[in-house]
Amino acid sequence: MSRLEPATLGMVVDGQDLGAGVTLGEPRTRQESETFPWRGGKSLATNLCQVSEIPIRSGAGVGWTLEARVFNDGAAFRFRLPGSGSRTVQGESTVWQLPRQATVWLQTDTDDYEGEYHPVTAGQLPLREKADNKERTTHLGLPMTVAFADGGFMLVSEAALYRYSGLTLNPVGDAKLRAAFEDDPGGWQHTGEILSPWRVAILSPDLNGIVNSDVIPALCAPPDLKLFPEGLAAPWLRPGKAPCTWMVYGNDGAQWDRQKWFVDVSAAMGCEYLLVDAGWRTERWGWMKDGGDLWARAAELCKLAADRGLGIILWHAYPEGRDDGPGLTTIEAREELFQQCRKAGVKGVKIDFFNSESKAVVEAYEDLLQRSARHKLLINFHGANKPTGEVRTWPNEITREGIREQEYVLWGTLPLPHYGALPFTRLAAGHADFLPGYVQKRFLKNTTALFQMASVIVFTSPFLCWPDNPEAYLHSPLLQFVRSVPVTWDETRVLPGSTIGDTVILARRKASAWYIAMLNCRSESQTLKIDLGFAAPGGKELTLYEDGDGGAECRIGSGLKPPQDGRFSVALRAGGGCILVIDTPKTFTGWR
Repeated sequence: MSRLEPATLGMVVDGQDLGAGVTLGEPRTRQESETFPWRGGKSLATNLCQVSEIPIRSGAGVGWTLEARVFNDGAAFRFRLPGSGSRTVQGESTVWQLPRQATVWLQTDTDDYEGEYHPVTAGQLPLREKADNKERTTHLGLPMTVAFADGGFMLVSEAALYRYSGLTLNPVGDAKLRAAFEDDPGGWQHTGEILSPWRVAILSPDLNGIVNSDVIPALCAPPDLKLFPEGLAAPWLRPGKAPCTWMVYGNDGAQWDRQKWFVDVSAAMGCEYLLVDAGWRTERWGWMKDGGDLWARAAELCKLAADRGLGIILWHAYPEGRDDGPGLTTIEAREELFQQCRKAGVKGVKIDFFNSESKAVVEAYEDLLQRSARHKLLINFHGANKPTGEVRTWPNEITREGIREQEYVLWGTLPLPHYGALPFTRLAAGHADFLPGYVQKRFLKNTTALFQMASVIVFTSPFLCWPDNPEAYLHSPLLQFVRSVPVTWDETRVLPGSTIGDTVILARRKASAWYIAMLNCRSESQTLKIDLGFAAPGGKELTLYEDGDGGAECRIGSGLKPPQDGRFSVALRAGGGCILVIDTPKTFTGWR
């Protein structure tokens, strides 16, 4: 497997590159070994690494520390600069020198991280690109995944992004990428000690290692036991599924007169939540009509939902000046919202339209997570940046966007290679509100019904938002799958045959049940062959979900016997999918 070539690193503070002309001191080393509960593709994560702290004196005479951690599957480093008073951080001189023949899977939307992932040869990375009919300097939004020409993969990202500007990468020619801070181009002020986020490289000979790496969360602090004394076991951190009112009706989905219907159909779908999206907090959508009190109606809806076993999640804008409600740019506005939500019985808030990872906005993310945790509220960030493992520290972040997701299907299509790249790029860095699982034919576009349902397993999120009309699910033969599919998992495996941007074969386990999802992300059909031996299929039953004769139809076979030799093959059409569920036979008590 290829490796990165030597390159520079350093932080630029008050006009001085602290990585230039350095003298290295004697490193201090130690080992860390721990496991911690996780929520997503596995139930337990591992932090096993060697830690080195290297005292450094720059050519300008400034003393600082380079902290490095080496894992079995990756490495990371960050800068620690002691001091007091205010200083200006003007970026970094850090560079990544890639092998020129490597293939880089990347996206370049660093506003809200909603670009399409696509491959580029490292030696041909463009220095300029066109966006919105304007030419600009290319910035790569992390994470990006590198496929080495001689085999193996590397995922590059950052971890523990707090009180610092978000990192993007600038191609500067000859397969070289330079650290850039697009949302703070002139730098930013920092008071006291300066501690950068971790710069992370995850290395694996295969895609399974990329998907299963724990490096990014392991670099983040555990949750504060004062706020989360029960950890992930706290009842108020319950994962679950929900319809999204905006995906069904746009802002009109927030009309007060629609909400009781939404509660009823959400309960019928087996959901744990209802997401009341944009629009509810203005007179236009009826929550205050006939002299009604906004928060009294919110409490009424929460009570109705609770009687049906549901929690309510409310949408809210972050910026000021929108026509669908006030913003949350002030501490006072955040406290007012969270206090009202808790009083009304709201379970969480979806906060939207950050569209930046400047230091100021990054600090707002953390403040919102901390304040909402005090009120036992879940947070779903939209119009947001990349995840950097902060969900370990703040488990009340139940999901986030920061991805080109299936909202775009409402007015266009997503390229099949984008679907095929995401599990091994963006999703490998953290959960994502991808909105998988359309069932109506008009939304399938270049996919099939089983591609969409298999996506529910592939694009995992502890808070799964269903994109289609709830009644479409209630009239679908896939309803039982919709009701029963888990949203968190105990184990995940990327099976042989998976190819980034082309084919996805993922197996996920929940208790004794294995769910195997297959996505054909090609524009032509292909036959997939897999070995089910890992699921120990002897004595178990198989449920098979296949595409039917048309792209919107499906075939479901239940109570089947898995093949004795464990070998299974299926022909998938272009943009097609398949699901296997292998579990012990179910028995049910009853008369006699």
